[in-house]
Amino acid sequence: MMAECISEEELWSRFRSENDASARENLILKYMGLVKYVVDRLSMRPPSTIEYNDLYSCGIIGLVSAVDRFDPSLGNKFQTYAVCRIRGEILDESKRMGWVPRPLYKKNIEIEQVFASLQAQLGRPAEEEEVAEAMSIELGELQQAITDYSRASLASLYDIVSGNQGEDEEVYLIDLLGDPDTEIAESVEREEMEHLIAIEIDGLPEQEKKVVALYYKENLTLKEIGVLLRVTESR
Repeated sequence: MMAECISEEELWSRFRSENDASARENLILKYMGLVKYVVDRLSMRPPSTIEYNDLYSCGIIGLVSAVDRFDPSLGNKFQTYAVCRIRGEILDESKRMGWVPRPLYKKNIEIEQVFASLQAQLGRPAEEEEVAEAMSIELGELQQAITDYSRASLASLYDIVSGNQGEDEEVYLIDLLGDPDTEIAESVEREEMEHLIAIEIDGLPEQEKKVVALYYKENLTLKEIGVLLRVTESR
């Protein structure tokens, strides 16, 4: 495995130009947290017969596909692209397992194809307004289609889930959402967000990394940071 000091840019370069298997592995490992980020937001929602590990496996397939297909030369952020691929792989599996009605699935495929086509043309992620215009539909109709598909992919709040409250008592997801233990879920979400922020920071130039670290971790003011950086640079 490669040394951690190798930059992400260098990893992409080695993978793309030399088909370096070690660089590919490091890129996958580097962004494995994105799989957890997506899966944890979906794992409470599909029917309870779907195991977390099944979703996670689908997410890994999506991440690997994202690494293999991503083109850094286009100037897009890998994180954004990867999250779409991971989520798409999971939702594709949801169709294969019968979670989503076929008409909604077909409509979503059409929407995703237009998003992808416009991104290729524009060199950036397409806006919903642009997609709606390309499909000759109203923006509200597009947003409703996306919402309908998302809702169909997720469980009802009244789906029965497993619980520890007795064999004869049915526990519903909505009951769990009102539990004080949701503070734990909020804490996990904060940790995941911090992880994603760390991923973003890791891609910043060294000087900007210092500024962010001093501002958020050391609680220095921007003025204090400016003075500190000028002193260290003059040495």
